[in-house]
Amino acid sequence: MKRRPLLLAALAAPTLARAQSAPPGAWPRERPVRLVVTYPPGGTTDFVARAFAQRLSEQLGQSVVVENRTGGGGAVGWGAVVRAAPDGYTLLVTDNSLATAPPLMPQLGFDPLADLTPVSLLVDYATVFVVPAELPARSWPEFLALSRRRGAGDVFYGSMGVGSSPHLYSELLQDLAQVRMTHVPFRGMGPALTDLLAGRIQLLAAAPPTVLGALRGGTVRAIAVSTAGGRIPALPDVPTFRELGLDFTYSYWYGLLGPRGLEPAIAQRLDEEVRRALAAPGFRDRFIEQGALPVAGNGEALAATMRGELARWGELIRTKDIRLE
Repeated sequence: MKRRPLLLAALAAPTLARAQSAPPGAWPRERPVRLVVTYPPGGTTDFVARAFAQRLSEQLGQSVVVENRTGGGGAVGWGAVVRAAPDGYTLLVTDNSLATAPPLMPQLGFDPLADLTPVSLLVDYATVFVVPAELPARSWPEFLALSRRRGAGDVFYGSMGVGSSPHLYSELLQDLAQVRMTHVPFRGMGPALTDLLAGRIQLLAAAPPTVLGALRGGTVRAIAVSTAGGRIPALPDVPTFRELGLDFTYSYWYGLLGPRGLEPAIAQRLDEEVRRALAAPGFRDRFIEQGALPVAGNGEALAATMRGELARWGELIRTKDIRLE
């Protein structure tokens, strides 16, 4: 997702005063639970949120609804949860863009590590690196050789915007592989994929749902996946970067968070319900078929993931002087 500095004064200094929270034992009987998403409907984050909303509604016996709060590069939705009462009725489903926001957005107005309560990791999508089917490179070694032969001025990679995960991942990959390409930022993965299909860019890093249709249609080719584990069932013939000799394991994680001060009993209940959902084979399979790994890590695991991401990508952003447009 492309991020821009937040210009809304209301989010520049979110209020920390919150309404009195309801007794934990009453949750979630009072009213529907909102899952805030910072992307418009139709994307991977929206799919993850809606899948969990449906499942949690069934398990909790209370409506769980998705609210798409876009704008400010994600800060509008994030800020809405930061300012919400910590009563379990306003929660956030987000991807790893939250953990890289502070060094990119000086006017963010809050600290993701201090002003939100990590509840649970949900799922982790491998990063798939794809090239146009017509490109004369059928594997990562062949693509690497082609890129070095042509040079940065004739090899382009796309992303959903400056500072987005595909941008940061591709920058780090170039450093590890000792190759240079030219970055072309787009306003979303849809336009980037369109230009990849047209041959105007030669490489795109994406979550599997973005490219599975094109892969099955034979219009793009996957040359490697990035994951902390092994090959993914959705693309069993595509090698991991570790298999190819590169220690590159970065993927797209999705997590559930609440406002700072979320009742511990509610956070624990939510974590238990997420684990229960992901233990159901039919529910797990929905994600595995899309190239995801159900994670179900608790709040501490999510907090550790966020700290690691912020340190890693913050350093890359500062070193390369990456700035939002």
